[in-house]
Amino acid sequence: MAGLEQISAEAGRDETREVSELFLQNRWSAAASAFDSWRNEEKLCVWTDWSAVKRSILLSLCWSGLSSLHMDFYNCRLPLLILAALGCCSEAGLLVSSKINGVVGKNVTFQTTITSTSTILTLAWNFNKPDGVISILTCVPSANTIDIDEAYINRIVYNNKTFDLQLGPLLKEDAGEYTLNVVTTSGKSVSGQIFLDVFEPVSDVKISSNVPEAVELNSTVILSCSAKGSKSYKWMNGSVPVVTDGTRMKLNAAGNELSIAEVRRTDLAGPIFCIAENMLESGRNGPENVIMRQTPADFFLKKGSSITFFCSADSDPPAQLRWIFNGATLSQITASSPTNLTIANLEEKFGGNYSCEAFNPKTKRTIGSAVAMLSVLEPLTGTNISSSSSFLIAGSSSVNLSCSAATGKADSVQWQKDGNTLLPGDRIVVSADMKSLTIQQVVKEDRGEYKCLLSNRVNKDEASYKMNINYGPESVQVAGKKTVKFEDKVELSCSADSVPPSSFSWKLNGTSLNTSQQIYVINQAKIMDSGTYTCEAYNADGKEDTGLSGGAIAGIVIAVLVAVIIIACIVKRKKKSNTEKHNTVSFTFLILHLTLDGLRGHFEMALFWFVLHIVCQYERFFFFRFLLFPSLFVLWSSGQISMIPKLGSI
Repeated sequence: MAGLEQISAEAGRDETREVSELFLQNRWSAAASAFDSWRNEEKLCVWTDWSAVKRSILLSLCWSGLSSLHMDFYNCRLPLLILAALGCCSEAGLLVSSKINGVVGKNVTFQTTITSTSTILTLAWNFNKPDGVISILTCVPSANTIDIDEAYINRIVYNNKTFDLQLGPLLKEDAGEYTLNVVTTSGKSVSGQIFLDVFEPVSDVKISSNVPEAVELNSTVILSCSAKGSKSYKWMNGSVPVVTDGTRMKLNAAGNELSIAEVRRTDLAGPIFCIAENMLESGRNGPENVIMRQTPADFFLKKGSSITFFCSADSDPPAQLRWIFNGATLSQITASSPTNLTIANLEEKFGGNYSCEAFNPKTKRTIGSAVAMLSVLEPLTGTNISSSSSFLIAGSSSVNLSCSAATGKADSVQWQKDGNTLLPGDRIVVSADMKSLTIQQVVKEDRGEYKCLLSNRVNKDEASYKMNINYGPESVQVAGKKTVKFEDKVELSCSADSVPPSSFSWKLNGTSLNTSQQIYVINQAKIMDSGTYTCEAYNADGKEDTGLSGGAIAGIVIAVLVAVIIIACIVKRKKKSNTEKHNTVSFTFLILHLTLDGLRGHFEMALFWFVLHIVCQYERFFFFRFLLFPSLFVLWSSGQISMIPKLGSI
């Protein structure tokens, strides 16, 4: 600031008085000369009392306008130019502005207009409190000495070239008038004043409603907004300002209360926000709607898998997010972004409660999300069924089956047999934990495929076991033709239900036959092949005999022979040929069968052959033989004569 040493408060007052008188006397030329002289001497913008000069100029202009309407442009130009010059100056010429606003907790800077320090002897910043003046800072530029009040040592930053002063962090008590006093090297003093207004920060913005739930078209909803440090309020419906109509939708005078009559669902579709403001700041309610999502959405995850949490919140300014695990802020797990938390290769120790918190630095509010519970489980693998015995005999053995997994813990165990659920019974006992199955006194019906199905919250696993039961033989049967012709091929088949498969042996009339085949074959049936055939089936655990009636086998042979004799009788009857020859043939057959049947003990058969021979031989018994054959047939069919073959099979 050049020429500060030429200025003094007294000189300023004298020159102000002089120019005022010149304007009031309408001495425009003299006033213009004085103005040019002050400008050349650089006295502009440094006086402390310009109000008298301004009033003089305005009064002279008004007087001139009223007294004469013929004032020329030149005479009018001079006062206007002087006013323009005076308008560039102010009473606080040392400072850029006369008023400044600040916020509690932040900083403000008092800026000066000083551009040179060469003519400044001393400089001082003072705080004019109602109860006295506090000297904040005193400086002697030439000696490079600065004296700072102890209360401001850590609260001010001083620029030793421009003499700007930064104050902060501000307190509510810092509001008031601050003065900059400058003494030049010539001993003259100049000062400037600035007023500081300190506001509270806009914080704790809240919205409250008069009703918890509104009924469309019936309710009147009143939303009230409150905040600290706020001077005005704005309402937003989503991103669109709320427009009131003065009838159904109204605002009170302060703007912090929004009333909606006959509310509609579209009125509050928003969400509704309240923005609180003062001269320096604005803040909106929040954070609100703090929501945490996760992918995958399952709360039970396999060990080694991954999970990602996402957090969002409605807040202005944007909320600061942090992640909470079991009540503590996460530090060992780094979030992939401020809104995401990814945990890869999960371990069981990561199981617990997760949530996110949103903090609004303006409102100083912290809101937490809902808590998500995560459980990390070992998956079930390597499920196996073990048996107490692999060799089981029906009716005498018991067995225990146990099911277990190599890894993981099962929450549920289920047993199946041949695809059907296996339920406990008289012989089947299941342990309390369902992992053990006991079958007492196994039977052949217990054989089959057993399954153990394990499951927990993350997966399922199963194992199969095929159980074999040794039993039998039982239900042994012999199958074959019951009648055959002489020298025909005969096949007798023996079958039995048995595990392991049975071996077989054959007997004829109690005498063992040299064969162990399941099927016994007689290539050419002979008389001596008649008798009782017995099949014996056996395995390592048991044996059983069964036989086919000897009468059936014998009947096969007898049926053949009876047919021969009847044919012989009929031939004899037709031809009436040599009787003696026929007698010889018949007698030969009779002797043969009597001998064979007698040797084998079949005396009834021998008698039957003898009677039959008499009937066929003598004609006087011709009528009788017609009665004998039907009678014998009826008796044999009804079972009265068991050893006589069925003639109907001939």
